[in-house]
Amino acid sequence: MWKYYHDPYLKEFQTTVKEVDDNKVILQDTIFYPTGGGQPPDRGTISGQPVLDVSEQGEKVVHLLESALFSPGDSVECVLDWDYRHTVMRMHSALHLLYNVAGELFSISASAGSNVDAQKSRLDLVYDEVIDGEKRELLKGKFAAVVDEDRPITDTWEGEKRLVQIEGYEVLPCGGLHTKSTKEIGYLAKLKRKNVGKGKERLEVFL
Repeated sequence: MWKYYHDPYLKEFQTTVKEVDDNKVILQDTIFYPTGGGQPPDRGTISGQPVLDVSEQGEKVVHLLESALFSPGDSVECVLDWDYRHTVMRMHSALHLLYNVAGELFSISASAGSNVDAQKSRLDLVYDEVIDGEKRELLKGKFAAVVDEDRPITDTWEGEKRLVQIEGYEVLPCGGLHTKSTKEIGYLAKLKRKNVGKGKERLEVFL
């Protein structure tokens, strides 16, 4: 299991270079989360070199650097842009909580997709009605109440499948990184609705 799953709160990590291909580097282990599951890749540095992108290729995590001045066997220090990572984790957990709250309040039981970003995230819900201002205020109120309850957020594995659960809600498959509790997510700063077609409602989330 990669370090980013083993300990999502690990900010710095020393490891060894495994492979180098031009400006692409593969490490023995990594704290850098790759693009996937609707979540963007981490930012940071590897021995001072800015990480431009992180992707998963088969069973390898590939780090794209401005320049990879390393050789296999070199010891390197990985440093996360922690503020960015933590914001993304909060956003990802916020989408899970919003989905659960929408299910609780409006009997919504299916998502039509989502996207996590540090500035603004979105959640598409399968729903035949309009989530108008009044309903959004209900969502924000219930969301805030669960944040105040400081419910734990846990993850488990079933073979290759990773499962995430906010206490009291359903278990959801998810490969992304999350906060330890709802308190850590914080309150919704804004919750906007966007029309994306019949039978779907898009919620845009700001923290």
